[in-house]
Amino acid sequence: MRIVHILHGKVNPDTANGVSKLGHWMATYQMRLGHDVEIWGLADLTNIAPAFREPVPESRMRLFPITRMRVTFSRELKTALGRLEAETWIHFHSVFCPEFPGIAAVLRRRRICYGVTPHGGYSPGVMEKNRFRKSLYVAMRERPYLAGASWVQATGAGEIDDILSIAPKQKVGLIQNGQALDLLHGMAVARMEARRPVIGYCGRLAIRQKGLDFLLAGFAAYKAKGGSGQLWLIGDGADRAAVEQMAAQAGLGADVRFFGFLNGMAKLEVMANFDAFIHSSRWEGMPTACLEAASLGIPLVVSRQTNLGEFVERSGAGLVLDETSAAGVGRVLERARQMYDYGGLRPMGENARLLIETEFSWEENARRFVAAIASAGNSL
Repeated sequence: MRIVHILHGKVNPDTANGVSKLGHWMATYQMRLGHDVEIWGLADLTNIAPAFREPVPESRMRLFPITRMRVTFSRELKTALGRLEAETWIHFHSVFCPEFPGIAAVLRRRRICYGVTPHGGYSPGVMEKNRFRKSLYVAMRERPYLAGASWVQATGAGEIDDILSIAPKQKVGLIQNGQALDLLHGMAVARMEARRPVIGYCGRLAIRQKGLDFLLAGFAAYKAKGGSGQLWLIGDGADRAAVEQMAAQAGLGADVRFFGFLNGMAKLEVMANFDAFIHSSRWEGMPTACLEAASLGIPLVVSRQTNLGEFVERSGAGLVLDETSAAGVGRVLERARQMYDYGGLRPMGENARLLIETEFSWEENARRFVAAIASAGNSL
């Protein structure tokens, strides 16, 4: 089967961008299964380093320039679309991308099947920002584009209703993100000095989506009641200064440590020092950083909005917030500390690693993805 994944920018497995990660690994494992796979990245090529303009051998990435109008196509993209064979499956990643509805219209005219992975982009938390403009855009461009897809992938169970609210008759399948375990083979972990337990976070420093206000306020309340340990944060973003200010105003001082953006082994080596990994998100598709932490044998502490709560509870891989709030974070951190004191976190970490092996295999997800699009294409 020939599959073309289309997204903005380039794929990079070391990025904090879940769209880029899923695009890379899904394409990689589909190729390893013997399929003809390419990734098409739409990008401002003037802002991409020359080294990144060449195709990545395993993922076979091609970059196409975006146009100033964004709803029009470059000459290179028009040529590539014109050369597509009828049996090719095109798969779009992310939402509210001005080029995608136009490309989808071309595909429909040529009777070429396409699918969409929104990556949590239709969640209420995303839709509430610039609500009027987004509602208008959805009505005029996004709804026909989504409704015209042959199949839509949800990466978390909470996404399904969000997708159906826009395209009620759409065929939606749940295939979660995965995690590559082969990256961790032979990894040596240096134990870093810390006051334990270390509660860790890794991801974009986006206060509202990631619930970092809950995290810092809950950690401050936990410390005020005599809680031990530190909070370590890996990541960067537009809200970093505000997050650092929140920590300072809460009087956390040396109890919170900011590492900034890390990738590759540097990131994993710090994460491996976490005693528990927390995501108190207000909304998500499925956060890949949680899967990375679990693959390292670190127990997860998550809100239900991460779409991981059911997995964590069923497998005993960590703790789930009873309430997505500062109070809920404070309570779950106290539970985690008590478990750390009597050794209860270690078995949860082992369960977290097993969860990745059994439920979040990229190879198995790639098989399910191919089966889903084959069925959707054959049903037309």
